[in-house]
Amino acid sequence: MNQSFIPLLLIIWIGTTDWPGLSSCLLQSVASNGIPTIGLTYGYLRRGDGFRNTRCASLLPDMDATVECLTEQHNDAIFGGTYGADRTYNDAEFWQSVDPRDSIAGRLGLLLAQLDESSPDEGWDAYYTAGAGSYPDSLPMPKWSMITFMGHSQGAGHSAYLAATQDVHGAVLVSGPQDECEGCPEGTKFWIDEKFKSTKITAFAHGDSSASDLEPTLPSMKDNWARMGVWDKPLMVKNVDDYVHYDVCKTPIVSKIAPSATSPCGRKGHCATALDDSAPVLANTKGENVYIFAMDIWSTIADVDKCY
Repeated sequence: MNQSFIPLLLIIWIGTTDWPGLSSCLLQSVASNGIPTIGLTYGYLRRGDGFRNTRCASLLPDMDATVECLTEQHNDAIFGGTYGADRTYNDAEFWQSVDPRDSIAGRLGLLLAQLDESSPDEGWDAYYTAGAGSYPDSLPMPKWSMITFMGHSQGAGHSAYLAATQDVHGAVLVSGPQDECEGCPEGTKFWIDEKFKSTKITAFAHGDSSASDLEPTLPSMKDNWARMGVWDKPLMVKNVDDYVHYDVCKTPIVSKIAPSATSPCGRKGHCATALDDSAPVLANTKGENVYIFAMDIWSTIADVDKCY
């Protein structure tokens, strides 16, 4: 990487239960923009969004506690913490504790510092601040404004939360956020309703919620997109399968193209937007699979610099 030619911007891919190598085609597509791209592993919370929502709802009728829970789940994953481990649901912890070194911020800061140490002439020092003081303050910290966060599923929730609370360069939301204040009175607000610090945000999901193995949480995502206040109201969601012009800065986009027939995922549509084994493909004349979303969608939604 050379600072003279590459913009000081990273795309960080964060998921939940899957490691970045399972989204290699998406990562390659994003990197084709000429943007330094990292698939980040971290101490992800081994509880999906539905489990998280249910556990937070178990704190009702204390609505403030439920709203706090939805917030703290992201803080545990991004910065490390014990909020989930300190609370139980059916005699089991909400989710496991996360050491700050294994959090998104911790892993990313340590990685950037290591890259800077091993390749000091490549400009990695522009992306992080060296730590000072005692642990965990001794950990290097990412420079949020220099980084675009792109995440799938729960990772989309973490990316959106970062855009809401930190001055990140941008956020790309793939099949998320899926946060819900289950059982809360209508009109209850949580972090998704706060004014976002970064509004350079794009969103993409599978557009068919008609079957449980496709994208049953799409209504929840659309509700969250509308509540974020990033796009014009009333929220318009564009189906891109008709191949007419679409502007990812003005509207979230969805596709109803069928997932790969060999997808092992329980929610095939949900996985099809990001994972190699579930993403839709076309065969070329050589009999090779060409990933449909790699032709345009993945690289387009990742280029948030077009959104001002």
